[in-house]
Amino acid sequence: MLHRSFTLALVTVAVILATLLHTADAASRSSVKNILKVTNSLRAKHHAPPLKWNNKLATYAQNWSNRCVFEHSHGQYGENLAYGYPNWGSVIRDWYSEVKDYDYDHPQFNAGHFTQLVWKETSEVGCGAKVCNNLCPGCKLYTCSYKVPGNMMGDNWRYFKQNVIRP
Repeated sequence: MLHRSFTLALVTVAVILATLLHTADAASRSSVKNILKVTNSLRAKHHAPPLKWNNKLATYAQNWSNRCVFEHSHGQYGENLAYGYPNWGSVIRDWYSEVKDYDYDHPQFNAGHFTQLVWKETSEVGCGAKVCNNLCPGCKLYTCSYKVPGNMMGDNWRYFKQNVIRP
């Protein structure tokens, strides 16, 4: 009798956990879909191909956000960071708003979020977010990691000229 009760309890816990994990996956899929939709619509304006989601990049970005430190990782991927926004759409549109500061004829590093977002050679993205009360109460730290990284100069800013295309 005790064995049957224990088995029933384990099954109940397993069902509850599966439901919770499924709900988390559904929310995650929704965020991924939104991130790709907003990002790719903005990239299309600059004749850049759509990005694909990369789970390895997402894990890297999530691990970085989990640190709750607003600084770049200086890792092998391109990276955009933000905090204090209500959702991914707001974050990505704010990164894109730097387009107003970008001079296509004389590129510089004054619009790095924008240029990484639309960098033509970039093909994959993964993102993560975490509530980080140390940054501001209830604020999320948003991190997106990009492969191939953007913002590479080359001779006479050649890579910017090849990868950041006028609308």
